[in-house]
Amino acid sequence: MNRRPTRREVGVGLALAGGVGLRWRPAAAQTKEVRVAMIAPLSGPWARQGQLMRMGADMAIEEINQKGGIQGAKLVLVVADAGDSTEKAKNAAQRLLAQDPDLVGGTGAWLSSFTLAVTEVTERMQLPDGPAAPLRSGS
Repeated sequence: MNRRPTRREVGVGLALAGGVGLRWRPAAAQTKEVRVAMIAPLSGPWARQGQLMRMGADMAIEEINQKGGIQGAKLVLVVADAGDSTEKAKNAAQRLLAQDPDLVGGTGAWLSSFTLAVTEVTERMQLPDGPAAPLRSGS
């Protein structure tokens, strides 16, 4: 079955993506990109939900970029696979934070147990977690 998801399915996927913030710091006005992370289960038994999360995030980012981005900077999504275990989700968060120091925020994990594992990583690195509100212009 290879159908396009409904707006409701994509909306639900995007709503589920609101779990974990990876890193928050203001984007510099001269920045050409605002890099945000998403950790989602893209493999394993919850892959469909992760795909919906990614589709929702891609749609939102496309709309934001079409309207001029974030204070003129293009929004870029950096995606990591949370897989099918808390250990894989935690490792994905560690890799993202180590490999991409320019991340300004993040979301995802989807399952509460995955979210707890990812939050462990962000707390250890002394990074606050929470909703994506600090990414709004003027915040």
